[in-house]
Amino acid sequence: MSPIYSMISDAIILKKEIALRDWFTRDCDKSMKIIDGLDIGWGGTQRWATANMPVSITAPHLDFCCGYGTFLAHLGWRFPDARLIGLNIDYVGPHALINSLLSEAGVDVSLVQADARQMPFTDNVFGSVSCFLGLQDIRIGFGDSGVRQALEEATRVLNAGGSLVLLDDFSFEAFDVFLAGMPLRVERRGKAKLNIRWDRATAEMAIGLYAKGYVKQRRSCDREESVGVYEEVYDRMMAEMERQLSDIGYYVPFDSVRMVISKKTGRE
Repeated sequence: MSPIYSMISDAIILKKEIALRDWFTRDCDKSMKIIDGLDIGWGGTQRWATANMPVSITAPHLDFCCGYGTFLAHLGWRFPDARLIGLNIDYVGPHALINSLLSEAGVDVSLVQADARQMPFTDNVFGSVSCFLGLQDIRIGFGDSGVRQALEEATRVLNAGGSLVLLDDFSFEAFDVFLAGMPLRVERRGKAKLNIRWDRATAEMAIGLYAKGYVKQRRSCDREESVGVYEEVYDRMMAEMERQLSDIGYYVPFDSVRMVISKKTGRE
């Protein structure tokens, strides 16, 4: 059976999202509530994504590079009958919060710790597979070849006829390059802007945090290189902030989320 689309309303999902965001940011000051709160829902794009993507309820659904588990929470709310599996390279540091977050969200997920480039699953075991903004982290840490390896693994573990749903800020042309030659047929594309409007003070604080996060994702940086990477990312984001504040009067910290839904070809 092919994956299904959920009929659960956005109003129900939004209520759950607001409650989870309040819990997630309960110990934060005013500015950090805004910045950290973005992770819950990612500016409305997680609601948009789950409303427009198919998920299997007859075979497990895999969400890889699941991080904090915020997208898994949305998947569980939107598809309460789905058997959800989350995979991430680690569950330490900030990611150690995932069990508490999913418990607070009321979503049941089986978690697996593994590198997405070498998934510990047999072939053709999942009815659907997704990744929300995880490919960009793989690209930062392991380059384009790392992204390609992860997508090859995601395709390998997906059933024929199942859906691979990828969400990131890559261009559609970049997605096409990464997926070229794989047994996949692109069936749908979409794009959603973040519903975010930050002022200068919030933007400046966030940019410093994001530049540090980028350096951490690089993994192989030595100390001297890390300083240079931080400065390059910080300066680039600050320049973009100045441009946006001048042009539109507020700051949107990240590009639109683009979604590509592909179906695995072959015998179903």
